[in-house]
Amino acid sequence: MVRARVPRAMAACALALSLATMPGCLARPATKTNDDGAAREVLNMDDEITERDLEVAQSLGAPMDVVAAMRGGAWPSARSKDNVRYAEFVEDHLAARYGERFRATKVMLSTGIIRDPHTVTCAVETGGHAGETCVASFLYEDEPRWADDYPYLRLHEEYERRLTEVAQGAFGDLPEGSWVMEAKMLDWQYPNVASGPQGAWHEVPPFATLEEAGVFVDGYLWVSISPDNQLAEEDFDARVARMREALDALDMRVYWSVDQITQPLDGAEFTMEWSSDADYSWHALGNFQGDE
Repeated sequence: MVRARVPRAMAACALALSLATMPGCLARPATKTNDDGAAREVLNMDDEITERDLEVAQSLGAPMDVVAAMRGGAWPSARSKDNVRYAEFVEDHLAARYGERFRATKVMLSTGIIRDPHTVTCAVETGGHAGETCVASFLYEDEPRWADDYPYLRLHEEYERRLTEVAQGAFGDLPEGSWVMEAKMLDWQYPNVASGPQGAWHEVPPFATLEEAGVFVDGYLWVSISPDNQLAEEDFDARVARMREALDALDMRVYWSVDQITQPLDGAEFTMEWSSDADYSWHALGNFQGDE
């Protein structure tokens, strides 16, 4: 949701600036060995067309003439080959990282002067998130730099539950309907190697708990108090302090704000969307980056 109020819009801008096989029988990405003996993922760009290439091309929605040419043993274009092989590269990476099967359905290759990541959208085919969509991207240098939104699938419900509990702890004793909230973990791609709050880089474990990954994910908690329930400034400040302390204790990255709305409802339903444009008296906001 785009929030019109300037402080929350600024917080949203800050957020925006923060980048297939069965389990147990996982296909691994093609690898080569560095000088130090460490394996690294590499793209398979052989010209030979395999059955998997045909399956992936069809999953990506390739036209019939493209599939026909591939069945005849020839890539119809360099772009067709790139689409298929980059899709397979992402499928194998995700399968190896998360132990589930992923099927590529869309490829967006970076072809401009600016080196943006290549992005592949996949259907999750096995595990607890089967039927959902996972988006992954990589920037291919000496080694690929990966990011994907599978952490969102794994962690967002718990992240949002914890924020909801924090808001309830600070405002839950107020009359029902006298306050509204929005708690959200952002559904975007999180790097496999990320910078923590102190600037140090960390490998993020694929199955990191929220305690382990809280400093590497992003989200927000917005709270608005109804104009029909005007809090005194001291009461407002005390509740904000209680919420701030509880958020700090979570050791998660989270942006937050609290508004005491003063604009009369005039028959409107009191919702977070309505309150985002309304006048207010008391206002507080901030962000926590978690502990490293």
